[in-house]
Amino acid sequence: MAIIRGKAWVAKTYVMSFDMIIQKYWTSPIDPEENSKWVMAGVDEAFNKENGFKNMGYTFIVAGHNFAGGGKSIEHCVTGLIGAGIKAVFATSFARLQFRNAINYGMPFITSKDINLECETGDELAYNNETGEIKNLTNGKIFSSVPVAPFVAEVAASGGLMNFIRAKIADGSIANLH
Repeated sequence: MAIIRGKAWVAKTYVMSFDMIIQKYWTSPIDPEENSKWVMAGVDEAFNKENGFKNMGYTFIVAGHNFAGGGKSIEHCVTGLIGAGIKAVFATSFARLQFRNAINYGMPFITSKDINLECETGDELAYNNETGEIKNLTNGKIFSSVPVAPFVAEVAASGGLMNFIRAKIADGSIANLH
């Protein structure tokens, strides 16, 4: 059983991909360390300084509907979250473009009904990635979610889709992927 524990940041409003990494940083290399410097800079003015979000030490993000929507599929958003130390994002729903980017980089984007209504920034959460249970250790609330699919867990363990594919090619098992 793999349980991840940590502090949550709760988005109180709709989070658009355009705001997660502000436009002037979209041309930076796709690099978790570099992208983490300005992650969430357009979401909250408190984070609009170098490492403003990253230095808060959050492990999870909790959000509402259509997290990371807005129609822009910049990978900087997901890599920035990874570089900032985020281990999973829990939301009532996700934008499909960023959901796919999350899979490609091995970042769990977990759907859980109404989780955003029962969590506050700073709450301590525990996430069991095998059962899908999310426990708010601060207020005792328990949320359910579908566990991460085995393929997505393998991609995450490999450090992303490209590393996963490279490993499969190197060990000759690429032909066994379905």
